[in-house]
Amino acid sequence: MKTLLGWLFGTVTARVTGAQPEDFLNLCARENLILWKMLQRDRFTLEVQVTARQFSRLAELARRAGFELDGERRRGLPYFLLGFRRRYALLAGLAVCLVLFGVGARTVLTIDVTGNESLTKEEINSQLRLCGVSVGTYAPDIPVREVENHMMLAMDQLSYLALNLHGTRAEVIVREKDPAPELRAERVPTDVIASASGVITHMEPWVGDARFQEGDAVLKGDILISGHMQMDIVPQEWEEEGPVLGEMLVHAEGKVLARTWHKLTAQISLTAPTKGYTGEKTTRYSLSVMGKRVKFYQNSGISYENYDTITELKSWTPIPGKTLPVVWEKETHRAYETSSVALDPAAAEELLRQKLLASLEEQMDQGKVLQTDYTVTRQGDLLQVTLLAQCDEQIGRITEMDTQEKVVGPRHPAPGTTGADEKAQEGETPSEQDTKE
Repeated sequence: MKTLLGWLFGTVTARVTGAQPEDFLNLCARENLILWKMLQRDRFTLEVQVTARQFSRLAELARRAGFELDGERRRGLPYFLLGFRRRYALLAGLAVCLVLFGVGARTVLTIDVTGNESLTKEEINSQLRLCGVSVGTYAPDIPVREVENHMMLAMDQLSYLALNLHGTRAEVIVREKDPAPELRAERVPTDVIASASGVITHMEPWVGDARFQEGDAVLKGDILISGHMQMDIVPQEWEEEGPVLGEMLVHAEGKVLARTWHKLTAQISLTAPTKGYTGEKTTRYSLSVMGKRVKFYQNSGISYENYDTITELKSWTPIPGKTLPVVWEKETHRAYETSSVALDPAAAEELLRQKLLASLEEQMDQGKVLQTDYTVTRQGDLLQVTLLAQCDEQIGRITEMDTQEKVVGPRHPAPGTTGADEKAQEGETPSEQDTKE
């Protein structure tokens, strides 16, 4: 601690020579002059050290006691700065360095994001930038609570966000919302319709009335399971049909498997463009400091007609795992020429076969391919492959009814009548009812 104070305030070490050194020491004690260090070199010589402010008193006491003072050695910050009194450029540079050090110590240089899963760090940093927080922002000017509130309002995926400032590092801790469960619209009347034409191999109605049976052929758009569900009673032995309780709208659901046929076509050219590098290249360098780019080249145009750009970035990482916003960028432009090359027809055909089969499997829902047949045609440089496939797949698709009604219970007939009577009455025209009256 004493060494640090001595460097801050400055010290002077000198030799005091005289007949009676002890008299000089007594004089210093009476005048309350503090000697930081005292060493006797010989019988008549002392080496003492005092602060820069007290050196003038030391020289005055040595003169009064008749001692000679020489061999001065000055150390410390005051004398270091004194050497710049006529070097104005160095003095200005030192002042700028001190200001930059004071400001830079409270400037955000790195932003660490933790806790994100589906959201990327780039998305979070981009939104932070819109809220006024980025590399180069002066930390004391950041309204932390306001930034946290704006981030929560702007990003619906977040359930929690905390912004902590640690010197030049900004720490962002986030927690994402759990995805909401998918709610079934069971109050909406629906039908199950056929998404493709085929022959039904399995019919499994969960809710609603089935309109077809296994082995029936259906067309695309046919209603397989109806949401208009009839409520019947089992007839007695002497009755041909049981009374109808009524009808109810339901959210129809079910599983319908059918044998289907698909035809897909794809084509490819047997000549493809390729590129070859000529050996010409241009290399440019730039330095990015806190997002500000400094270019070390003048002409930004590229004289090549066709070229690839290869960018190499090297960040300054003084501490492992901690990257400062200082990036050295090397940009290389390599020229190339284009030419045509012939493709192998067999390889091109195999590629199209795989693409068609993958596209077919992607289109099906809970199905499998039973049989495939490929047709290959070639016209000049154009190769075309057609896939004919037989599949067994789920063709039932839930579709909302065109009605404003909601799913309700059965609509019972009036007392003393059946559903068939009500339907007969609903079917009568007004003129017929007037005639009966």
